Amino acid sequence: MMGHSVRTSLLIAVACAAAGVSGVPAASADEPLSCVPAIGTLQILPPLPELFLPLPTPGGLAEFDTLALAPAGMSFPPAVEFRDYTQGFNDYVDVVLRDGALYVRPRASNDPWRKVTTPGCLDGGIEAISVNGNMLVAIDARGWIYSLDNLLSGPLLWNWTHSYGGPIWLWPGMKIPGSESDSISSNRWALSHRMSGSFVDAAGYRHPLTAGLVQIVSLTGDGSRITYQDPWLPADLSYEIGGPVGGRFIGESLSVSGSVTVVMNRHGDIYSREYDLDLAGANHIPGRYTWQPQGDKPSAPNQLAERLDPRFAAISLPAADWRHQPKVPGEITSRLSIHDSGPAVEDRVLVVEGRSGGSTGFWSKPLYADSWQFTATGLPLQQALLPADPRVDQSALTLAPEVDLSFEGSLPAGWTLTLDHFDWAQTEHAATLTSPSNRTYPLRLYTTDELRLLPRAPGLDDSPRGLESALDLRPANPFAPENTELADYIRTHLNNQQIYELKIQATQSRLYLETLNATLPRS
Repeated sequence: MMGHSVRTSLLIAVACAAAGVSGVPAASADEPLSCVPAIGTLQILPPLPELFLPLPTPGGLAEFDTLALAPAGMSFPPAVEFRDYTQGFNDYVDVVLRDGALYVRPRASNDPWRKVTTPGCLDGGIEAISVNGNMLVAIDARGWIYSLDNLLSGPLLWNWTHSYGGPIWLWPGMKIPGSESDSISSNRWALSHRMSGSFVDAAGYRHPLTAGLVQIVSLTGDGSRITYQDPWLPADLSYEIGGPVGGRFIGESLSVSGSVTVVMNRHGDIYSREYDLDLAGANHIPGRYTWQPQGDKPSAPNQLAERLDPRFAAISLPAADWRHQPKVPGEITSRLSIHDSGPAVEDRVLVVEGRSGGSTGFWSKPLYADSWQFTATGLPLQQALLPADPRVDQSALTLAPEVDLSFEGSLPAGWTLTLDHFDWAQTEHAATLTSPSNRTYPLRLYTTDELRLLPRAPGLDDSPRGLESALDLRPANPFAPENTELADYIRTHLNNQQIYELKIQATQSRLYLETLNATLPRS
């Protein structure tokens, strides 16, 4: 979950040295390219982690002069404004992919483009890239992930590795989803490296952030499922961000920056969400969470104080939901981008390629702004124009079917709980509580995926998936005079809590509510 490249490189080196090996054995014959090492290609030993990040650049911008000049006649954009699978940037460097190789220059400069030193078997074989924060990931034709770390420092500290996946980046490589399709060279996946200093939770409390976090976020299947791969989590595709419109929104393109994911459908409808393992409530190592109201508790001065001192506000759950962004008031393509613009998670800028008044360029706006601005570039559009009507919300024109999983079962004292179309990846679920007198009460069930150490399959199957959850009875107004039976039930069986916290073990055939010792079979 902590994604700083210095910490990662050092832990990998120490772990491998302790084991007496130079790397981790490959999992199968289909494996990452052998010339890209597991530990890394770093030429200079980095200082101990946690002192500072990014690392200092010993030679300053002159380090770029150590890289070979790009071939004469190779075309490059006059400015790098997008983060997609062909180009990207951070505060230090512009990066462009050309003919399977990487070319760089200092950020927003007029310096000449130069070729990134790359392990020989990968050089010329890069199909797609994504840049964010201190990292770049490169994908080969088979979908394998290769990381270039320390990208906020000079080229002398840049470090290639093929390791990705838990435990702590020691797994011998992973692929992005859709490796057998055209998803590699597309706008369906992106790298996120969160290095922000704070974020605001769904209840409005601001929280300090110290540890970074890396994840690759991808649209999968028909575009309605959103998978994230964290190099500290098990090497599988089991973690998801529940998508917009109850998980039914079909994304055409995706971008992510510093744990803010943005998706767009083929009609130009855009949703954004601040979400990662830490913000979602699953990682109790650095984070302290609560489902309960916190009143006027103050924010902590730092993350350690927040974790240990209950006088400060914990991270409120459920996590913030998707934000439906205003539609772009003009013609657009599916070329979508988001990038950091300040120290907080909320400091992000959205960018969409498009056209206005016959001029080509891009539309942009800050994440929380209400209106878009157009910047003309005169450059050819890289994607086809979408059939988007800027005057109309077209989110529902293309929706995936509802999840065909409903559950119903008995709770203590003859009450019944029902969940229809239960999508485990969603944060909130509509629920119905039925009393012995046959009165029904509308509730909300909140869930978040538990932290796991071992790989598992995506979705729900016969292997139980652990969910941390809370049953919110406030929508039923339980202490209204006409709802005395519900109020009595809460006092007698739910510890007098309107937000009742519980653990759930979920399979495709049942939900087991551990705290209540109740089972909801699939209905």
